[in-house]
Amino acid sequence: MEDSFQNIDLRVAPSRFESWGHFTRSVPEYSIGLEVIDDTPGHRGHYVHFDHHAGVIREATMSAAMQAYIAVRQGRLMQKWLAHRRPIPVYVWNADQDVCLAAFILEYHELLERFHSDPVLRWIVQFNNKIDVCGGLYPVDLPELERNHFTWIFEPFRQQRMQGKNQGDEALVKDTIRQVCSRLKALLEGTAGFAPITAKPEILYTSPNGFVIADEKGDPHSRLVLAALGYTNLISLICKRQSGRYTYSVIRGSPYDEDVFQVDKLVQAFQAAEDLPDVKIWGGSNLAAGSDSEIGSSLHWTRLRDIAEPIVQAALRPRIPVLTIGCAGLHPLLERCGAEVHAVYRCAEAREALQSGLAIQAILMPPAVPDGGLQQLVEIVRERSEYVPVIVCLGETDGGWSDVLESGAADILMAPCSQEQIQQILNHLPLYGPTELAAAVTV
Repeated sequence: MEDSFQNIDLRVAPSRFESWGHFTRSVPEYSIGLEVIDDTPGHRGHYVHFDHHAGVIREATMSAAMQAYIAVRQGRLMQKWLAHRRPIPVYVWNADQDVCLAAFILEYHELLERFHSDPVLRWIVQFNNKIDVCGGLYPVDLPELERNHFTWIFEPFRQQRMQGKNQGDEALVKDTIRQVCSRLKALLEGTAGFAPITAKPEILYTSPNGFVIADEKGDPHSRLVLAALGYTNLISLICKRQSGRYTYSVIRGSPYDEDVFQVDKLVQAFQAAEDLPDVKIWGGSNLAAGSDSEIGSSLHWTRLRDIAEPIVQAALRPRIPVLTIGCAGLHPLLERCGAEVHAVYRCAEAREALQSGLAIQAILMPPAVPDGGLQQLVEIVRERSEYVPVIVCLGETDGGWSDVLESGAADILMAPCSQEQIQQILNHLPLYGPTELAAAVTV
């Protein structure tokens, strides 16, 4: 096997493609993208994109290298396409270990197309898949990674990552991929070396709400070290760039912390705080996201801390269970104010929900629903041993709010509703009682 690529033509895109349409308009037929499109992975006609960042459920999506592995071994992708075009254009934008491994799989596809593929290569692909799907925050036996040459194989990527990516780094990206591929060849030939894990990440901040901010000091092994130490939810400073800007990652170590460490909400808040809010700097998937590795973030880590704390703290706060009858338009506002919404659309369904033992602290409804109205619902509520206040949502032209209060409503919410009005209602729930009328209408 020679060092130069014969089956793929490695091309470094000047910037990421904005969409599938942008990709297919810009590249020739029978082209492959490796983590280079800000869009979902898959194939469309004679175009393929191996990725697991945008528009995916991270833990249910294979790494780019594993996608390429299946496409080559089971789908015979390269065997089929090389009959139409040789070499195959392969577009990349960066040279992380997943991209490097995927490029090797595509170039040396014949190794996988054999009935008995090399088990050592299979181990590397499988281990990379576990680590990459989890954004690098995967608990592993660190000495095992050293013994099995994993760290040595990807040492060129580690060196490149510590430099950071800049515009015009095409030669560096290509050279990194070629070096990793050469080391993978050495592994298969039995001449691989060893590289110890020397990463010493610095914990910059430990939140009382269950996340840390760490300085990786540019070393991708830092996340493996942090995972081995038991850290899960992480805001990671990858490096400070020569421009003075920063590269960050935001990683939720467990998919089951989604109600607490909400990566999407954090990323949206970070994006809104940037000095270039109209330029997409932050993005990613449900488990792992981050700032653009070329543009970089303008925000110091202390600013990220100050933005993240109230978001995580609010997520940890116990949510207020409310029952809505109709009122679907209020659901987003209610949830933003800390409510746990249980939605029904008829009085009969409300009776079933209340009789089931569902713990409800308030009921929101319009004056009338298909099978009844406020008076029917008040009678249903009186069947319970515990009082539940009923809030009636009135349109701008409904009028008659005093009659509504006299019929048993605890309060009235007048359209158009704002988040502040919803929050005021929720804050006042403990003050409502079964025998008293609301002192004021919330408008």
